Amino acid sequence: MDINLNAAVSIQYEKSYVAFLDVLGFKNLVFSKKKTDKTKLDQYFGVVNSAIEYLSRIPSKKNIGSIIISDSVIFSVPHGQDIDDNLNRLRHLCVAVGIVQQYLGLKNIWLRGAISSGDTYFDSTKSQVVGPAYINSYLLEEYTAIWPRVVIDSKIIEELKFQSASQFIDEINQSENGGLHFSNWGSTILFNWRYPDGKPVTLIDQYVALFIDYLSPVVEENGRNLIKIIKNIESNLYKSTVTYKKFRWVVDYLRSICEREIMNDNVASSEAIFRLDNL
Repeated sequence: MDINLNAAVSIQYEKSYVAFLDVLGFKNLVFSKKKTDKTKLDQYFGVVNSAIEYLSRIPSKKNIGSIIISDSVIFSVPHGQDIDDNLNRLRHLCVAVGIVQQYLGLKNIWLRGAISSGDTYFDSTKSQVVGPAYINSYLLEEYTAIWPRVVIDSKIIEELKFQSASQFIDEINQSENGGLHFSNWGSTILFNWRYPDGKPVTLIDQYVALFIDYLSPVVEENGRNLIKIIKNIESNLYKSTVTYKKFRWVVDYLRSICEREIMNDNVASSEAIFRLDNL
């Protein structure tokens, strides 16, 4: 077979939102000889594939494309016709990302990542992606996300004509309408840096303006999954000095959500509070 040296693919960019997600500790899972780690690797691909199939059946998520390459999950959705359409598309992309984060967290598999905006060429059938939005999301994941969280490129605030991060968060979370009302999610999708009484959150540092509040639905539900998440954190927190800070951040993030829910008269179980207080 001859190779056509004149062959070329026409790269057509379109404005899109791109999410780049990365599994923490994936290399260790791949090289590990432990059966439990092999099982976790199987679960990672199983949960992600199942989540993508589930999301594809939801009309509001039908425009979200996906690519899985080893430890990386990439989502992309084209911009809409106007600001309201873009807000809605970004909101549903964030929910899709949050669902994957949350369900992997329940399997003790932790993601970090970023969402950016801009020119993108995305072909899920060929697993090809290129463009400034993809590069920006990759770099934000590597250098800014740091902890098990997915951050949002702050330039999107100005792109969508908002004056501040707090205004943007309130709009995405539909705060004026009492929060989100999706059947598969909780009341918030972006973390709110203020409690219901207006006081600022101080348990975690505000080094990034925007990140997905992926454990909020678990705390709001206040059931077995909350205990499961806490047990998963317990199993990781003191395992390594190198990763201690990452899971300490998750503890403090989880505590801040519990504080918020207490103010909303949704007090976490005594077991959950006891376990968090003793971490």
